[in-house]
Amino acid sequence: MKFLNLSSRVFFGVLFSSVFLMSCEDETSNSDIDEPIALSPGITMSLKTTGAVETEYIVSQDDVMSGTISAAGTGIEQEGWRYYYAVGKTLFSSGYIEDNRCIVYESNDMGELVQKSEFSFDNPLQLYGKSRDNQTFFAMDNFYGGVQAKTLLLVDVEAGMIDKRVSISIFESEELQVQAWATALIEQDGKFFIPFQIMDALGGYTTPDASKAYVAVYDYNSILNAAEGTTVNPEKIIMDTRTGNIGTNGHTTGLIQSETGDLYSYSCGAVIAGFAPASEAPSGILKINKGETEFDPNYFLNIEEATNGGKIFWFDYVGNNKAIARILSQDFNDPAYAWAAYSRSLFNQKLVLIDLGTGSITDIADVPYHAKRYSSPVLVDEGFAYVSVETETEAYVYKVDIANASAVKGAKIIGKTIKGFYKL
Repeated sequence: MKFLNLSSRVFFGVLFSSVFLMSCEDETSNSDIDEPIALSPGITMSLKTTGAVETEYIVSQDDVMSGTISAAGTGIEQEGWRYYYAVGKTLFSSGYIEDNRCIVYESNDMGELVQKSEFSFDNPLQLYGKSRDNQTFFAMDNFYGGVQAKTLLLVDVEAGMIDKRVSISIFESEELQVQAWATALIEQDGKFFIPFQIMDALGGYTTPDASKAYVAVYDYNSILNAAEGTTVNPEKIIMDTRTGNIGTNGHTTGLIQSETGDLYSYSCGAVIAGFAPASEAPSGILKINKGETEFDPNYFLNIEEATNGGKIFWFDYVGNNKAIARILSQDFNDPAYAWAAYSRSLFNQKLVLIDLGTGSITDIADVPYHAKRYSSPVLVDEGFAYVSVETETEAYVYKVDIANASAVKGAKIIGKTIKGFYKL
């Protein structure tokens, strides 16, 4: 592999911190730290407020399509910036810099959301996934600097406790001073897939090999049975030159799987999405067929061709071989806009539906151009997907009709954003 000279890299340490948190390894169960909240028959949400301190809350509301959504007088307050991931009726709320705990919530028989457990970690967890049987929650740290293996946590969903900590090697090179930045965790048919970007190991947030797509493939049983003190290595790393590094920072769905077990990846490669230098390959979608561990040589969806020059920033699976996605529409590689897709100053994302079979991409009607940094895996309920859309002046819930690629504007969000919608 050919890499650019490290001396040419631009550092973005102001934008993202690589703080490593010290913690004990305690796990607690049946905690009463948080007061329970009554769950509505509607939707539970992770809501981020505005202000000098952008506090986050878990709230629940019957109707998310009219009126307002607010944390005033309700909800469970969260500590610091957090990731959220739902597995069935269990919701994981994982701290980032201010809090080195993952709080585990579950709906009880009385229709309340209660904290049932928590576990701590040494380094910030930044990537999540779940087993196909929904019995195991995956959580893994990522590093902006250094050449080191990562720690994968296997968490029993029913108990809300860590079953196993496994050291995982993806791609690390002392000689080249590069490391892997993982963008999804997928278990399927005895294999474990981790797509990744190649980033410099000096903490400079640069991508010296951005023009190829990479996925590390593991034997899942080797992960489950790994002895303490050992590191699991991939069986193979597959690579494709038709598009660039898979996934984008802050999102956990760089690789998604359909009901039939086929896997699809997305690649962006734009400077405004954190790539430096930009990928020379087009933004696109690749496929790994069920039961295989290679990219399908006959499948490639060129996003730039299909969207008249757009680049994909995020996608997630919504059923029936379709994905919902955000497409970036301008200023891709202007250095002045580095990382701008994560800001609230560039509102150039449009919402689309992608038919992964036919390759057709349809703009979702009545959704304005907007900004969006982070989303939990999307909620799909009875043929509808729920998303938070933030424009320069306001934020609203939108209910997307997947079959018709249309949307209805719902409740106004009193706050900055809703990070995720959950049916618990």
